Parts: sequence; C-alpha cells; structure tokens
Amino acid sequence: MTTRRILLLLPVLAALGGGGYWYAQRAGGEAQTAKAATPPAARGIPVVTRPVEIRAVPERIGTIGSVQPIAAIAIKARVDTVVETVHFTEGQEVKAGDRLFTLDARALEAQLRQAQANLERDRASLEKAKNDVKRYSELVRTSAISRTQYDAAVGTADALEGTVKADLAAIEAAKVSLSFTRIEAPMDGRTGTVNAKPGTMVRAADATPLVTLTQLRPINVSFNVPEKHLPVIRRAMGEGTLKVTAGIPGQPGAPAEGHLTFVDSQVDQQSGTILVKGEFANADTRLWPGQFVDTVLTLRVDPQAVTVPEAAVQTGQQGRFVYVVKPDETVEVRAVSVARSQDGLSVIASGVAAGDRVVVDGQSRLYPGAKIAERAPDTPGDAGAAKKRSEAPAVAAPTAAGGAS
Repeated sequence: MTTRRILLLLPVLAALGGGGYWYAQRAGGEAQTAKAATPPAARGIPVVTRPVEIRAVPERIGTIGSVQPIAAIAIKARVDTVVETVHFTEGQEVKAGDRLFTLDARALEAQLRQAQANLERDRASLEKAKNDVKRYSELVRTSAISRTQYDAAVGTADALEGTVKADLAAIEAAKVSLSFTRIEAPMDGRTGTVNAKPGTMVRAADATPLVTLTQLRPINVSFNVPEKHLPVIRRAMGEGTLKVTAGIPGQPGAPAEGHLTFVDSQVDQQSGTILVKGEFANADTRLWPGQFVDTVLTLRVDPQAVTVPEAAVQTGQQGRFVYVVKPDETVEVRAVSVARSQDGLSVIASGVAAGDRVVVDGQSRLYPGAKIAERAPDTPGDAGAAKKRSEAPAVAAPTAAGGAS
C-alpha cells in the first residue's frame, strides 16, 4: 500500500475508534444508572422481642435483717454458796426442767432443820397456852383467879399462835432458799460459756451469770422498712399474716420462711424507717443469733399485673419508654409508667397492654418506624448481654423524625 492511501485511512480509523469508545462508555453508564435505580431489598434491624404478659406479681421489700433470740436468760445464783456440780457442757442444747447446776446446800439444810425445830417448840408452847386459857376460863367464873390473869393467858396463847405462823413462814423461806441450790433450765435453749466451775464461790449479788441460756426455736429476725410502707403493712396484718423469708448469704438452698409478728410503736425520724420483726420456726437451726440475713417481706400479690421484661424499659429525656412492634414489623416509641421492678420484670401502670410486643434487646439501633427482624435471643452464656446493654448510659428517646433527639 502506498503512503498516500495510508494517510487517507488514518482519519477514518480515528473516527471509528472514538465512536466505539463513546458507545462503550455510554452503555456502561446506562447499566450503572439502571443498577443504582433498582432499590435494594429492605432488611430489618435484628432484635429480640417479648410479648406483654398479665401475671401474678408479688410486691416485696428486700433488706438486711439481724437474727435475734426471742429470749436469752442469764442464769445467776440466788444464794451465797459454792458450786457443787455442773450437769451440762458448754454449747449443749437443754430442755426446760433439765438440771444445770447443783450448789452446796448444807448450810441451807441446817437452817431448814432449825426452823422446823423452832416450829415444834412453839407449837408445844401454844398447846400449853391454849390449855391454860381453857382452865382459866373455868376458874374466872368461880372467881378463883382474877380477870387479869385470865386475860394474860389469852394474850400468851394469841402471841404463841402468831409465833407458830412465823415459824411456818420461816420453814417455807428455808425451803425456797434450799430449792435455789438446784438450778434448772427455765426453757428449751442452748447454753453458752460456763462461768462457774465446781468449787467456785457464787453470790446472789454477782453481776456475771453462771451461764446464758439462749432460745433458738423459734427465733426472730428484725429489720427496718421505709415508713411509706407502714399503711400497707398495717392493713395487711389486719387481713392476715405477712410472709417473711430470710436467706443466709453464701448458703445454698431455699431461704427460711416465717411471718411478720411485730411492728414498732414509732418511726425512727432520723432514718425514716420503722422496725419490724418476723418469727421463724427455725427447726433446723439455720438461723443463728446475731447473724445477718437477706430478708424479704411480701406485702401483697397483684394477680393481674401488666409486665414486661425489665430490659425492655429504656430511659430518655422525656422519661421511660419502650419500643412496641406494630403489625407491619416496624416499631414505635411508647411512653410507659413503671409501678415497680423486681425479679427481672417491670410492672407497667400505663402505656402498654397485654398482647403488645416489645423489644428487649437491640434497641440501640432502633428509631420510630424502623423495620425489625426477629432474631434468636442470646445463648445462656451470654445471658447478661441484654442486661449490660440495658444498663448503658441513658440516651434521649428517639423522635418521630427518625433520629435521637
């Protein structure tokens, strides 16, 4: 081919190449525009939901209580003598009437014998005086003796009669003192430290007891409750008994069960609380005097409470709210009023009704009108995840515009 022909073909090839490039660019652009114009499939935000339920929910007060014995008796000597025998060991449980101590009774037995001897002497003297009065009464009628002698005999007999009564009282007192040498348990209980061993001299004026006997069954648990609950407690006690439970921290098993028996006569003005006591049978002696326990007082049971999981309730600038799932699987913000929360549930006073579905996990990505997709709840190993998310710092309740206010 000649050089002239080549030069003539170059403009034609350039035009053809430019046209092909323009066509390719236009075709690619139109394809991308069509792709961009096609809406992607709408995907919901994965959340966990739960229905609003009606259930019986008890109203409880939880606090720390102290175990106290109903009775703790300091056993002391009532006569001055010496300990002869100790009939128990320290820490032993005894029954009412069991012998605890025997004290030396020899001096008191001698006093009793002396009082009995005095009684016999004075009774003999009284008998003689009565015979004198009987004989003088005959003589005074015949004027064999003067009236003065007769009156003196009557006075002597009356005085001896009083002496005999005093002797009888002295014998009773000696017997009572003698009984003090046999010290018995006044109730069922557990003995503490023994402060008097055999041979120890004891006196009625001693401040230190021989031993302290503590009642373990039944036993009391005392605790304080806020004064605002006092009207409910008084009303409930008038209608029946209030249940109290006491759990020992770190000890497995169900807590001990008892009932409320005492409400103090006045409120502590400094703390704004009132002292109450519950009585427990304590058959297994799990509760020990002086022990601290986790105490729960059940005030009442609401049989028709509207409840949602506690993790469903969020807090915003306008107050508490929940995300309610609508029939089209979108959510709306619903303000709620929470009466109380316990055992992982919130009792709702207003805002939702039975049958509503609320979001309990995944709220952080939601906004009013957002599409949701139900997902499986966290595994047992991640059971605390929802709670941790619910305990995150409070944010403002989302506005209807779709963002956080």
